Amino acid sequence: MTHARLEFSIMSVDPSNSIENAATEELTAADVMTPLSRTCSPFSTVTEAVMIFKEENSDVVPVVDMGKPLGVVIDRDVALAVADNPDLAQQPVTAIMSKDVPSVAADAPLDTVVHTMTTANSRIALVVDAGSNLVGIVTWTELAKRLPIDAVTAILDAGETAEVIEP
Repeated sequence: MTHARLEFSIMSVDPSNSIENAATEELTAADVMTPLSRTCSPFSTVTEAVMIFKEENSDVVPVVDMGKPLGVVIDRDVALAVADNPDLAQQPVTAIMSKDVPSVAADAPLDTVVHTMTTANSRIALVVDAGSNLVGIVTWTELAKRLPIDAVTAILDAGETAEVIEP
């Protein structure tokens, strides 16, 4: 297992962002997550997920049961599965959803989010509240906007895990 020790200051790149002065604050998963607007149930069809991709201009749709995350449907997975499965459109999303998506608490600091995503080799993390209900998604894209480029590069180069130290 590869371990990289990274030191960085969390920063915001977008000056219009409401957390623009975050260099001196500790950001949490809730600060960088994309709040949920639409989800699927385990009984939703792949067609329903595709409609959500289209309507929300998204490439990930979380699958939840009574507010608890079960996994995600990713547009790429749908596209790759179509060739092997002609009746995919009518199948439940559980037939193709990714179940091994890591989750983090909404109040988790970014170093915990980075460590969780890196350890799981995942480009996303599901953000849950104190009751384990899904409240949002953190993507590498959102993290990259707030981390210095050398930290992002080191994380990607680290392989399986990275230990992130905030000054």
